[in-house]
Amino acid sequence: MTGVQPDWILALAPRDPPERVPEPACSAVTIAVATALLGPGPVAWAVQTALKITDDIVQRVPEHGGGSAPLATLRSSVESTVLLALRSLLEDIPPGSGAFTEQAATAEAIVAGGEFARRGIPLDRVLRGVRIGHSRLHHELVAVIDFLPEPVRRAESHRVSDLLFAYADAHASRLAEEYIAERARWEAGREAERRRIVEALLAGKDLPGDTASATLGYELTRYHQAFVVTAGDRHAAVVDLQRCAEHLSHALAADGWISLSVVPGQVWAWAGWRAKPAPDYCDQARSLRPPPGARVAAGLVAFGPEGLRRSHLEAREADRIATAARTGWWCDYTEVRTLCLATADHEQARWYAEDVLGPLLADNERARELRETLRVYLACERSLRTAAEQLHLARNTVTYRIHKAEDLLGHLIGDPMELRLALEIARVLDAERKADH
Repeated sequence: MTGVQPDWILALAPRDPPERVPEPACSAVTIAVATALLGPGPVAWAVQTALKITDDIVQRVPEHGGGSAPLATLRSSVESTVLLALRSLLEDIPPGSGAFTEQAATAEAIVAGGEFARRGIPLDRVLRGVRIGHSRLHHELVAVIDFLPEPVRRAESHRVSDLLFAYADAHASRLAEEYIAERARWEAGREAERRRIVEALLAGKDLPGDTASATLGYELTRYHQAFVVTAGDRHAAVVDLQRCAEHLSHALAADGWISLSVVPGQVWAWAGWRAKPAPDYCDQARSLRPPPGARVAAGLVAFGPEGLRRSHLEAREADRIATAARTGWWCDYTEVRTLCLATADHEQARWYAEDVLGPLLADNERARELRETLRVYLACERSLRTAAEQLHLARNTVTYRIHKAEDLLGHLIGDPMELRLALEIARVLDAERKADH
């Protein structure tokens, strides 16, 4: 410590008499270690100064407050940090050294950082508290140094400023690392608990409503509409899918919403209302632009925990059909529920299609081509011109294919209802079989 004169640190003492110095907030072990190194006077000075710094932080960054327990945690963190700063100044530990880096944050500061993360205090507000604390500590130390004689005053003023600046930077970096790690751990645990609650609700289990709502952060005793937001060929990032769900809830003027990432490339979401939404509530949502390649499947609006479950199951069925039938980026269960019902049992759906379509259900490219042409033709109310435009074919080609399809059916097209349903079933089953392979 050549050139360093730390006697003034060992001479620190609180301005108030001993009986007015607050009780330490740190653990007895921390205080004992600090007292052995610094002495009782500097420790009492640190305790008193830490209380002033804590009050300053809470006043300027109110998120750090919130009751006696959060205040005690913050005070303990500040107090241990002040004590560590005095120790670093006394020992003149050079910035950048291993010892300096290891001492950048105390155990109390790391505990406080974890609590800030779990309480959801933004990192920038946490770091603002750190900057305020170090600035106030620097101010308090300079006030002491100003009474030192020259040339000690000038030398110590520069040394303290340089060391505290480096210490504040290292402290903020270490705290940010711990904060981010704890936030990730906490979010993972919270997400797992939310998934457990949702899975229990979807399984039809009875759960205490208040507890489930509190865990989810979403009120269950309301009207719900479920959405399944799925990435397409471009595999949109989960954060983009979650943002899409959030935009949907805003467009629907929902009172609340929740989303979960359950499987890669897919997000489950629910929008909720205290009162049943008006019939045209979805108009604005349909005009949204989803992430490239993404699609949204929507269930019906239903009430309560059972409504949350029912709407989700409908949304998943709609997503299944949307995947096979390529319905566009938005697929509402009301638009495909007949097909959902008809294909819920794959074996019976295949039997139905076989009975109605006969040889036209053959598993080859030619038969699939004829089925798709006939499906579009019937969907266009037997308009050859409209079907040709949608299929990008010549009108004569459409006519030819319709005749070939009738040959395979063994009869002319009569009542198209059963035929249309069979063709739609075949389309869905073909797509699902292709996906399985």
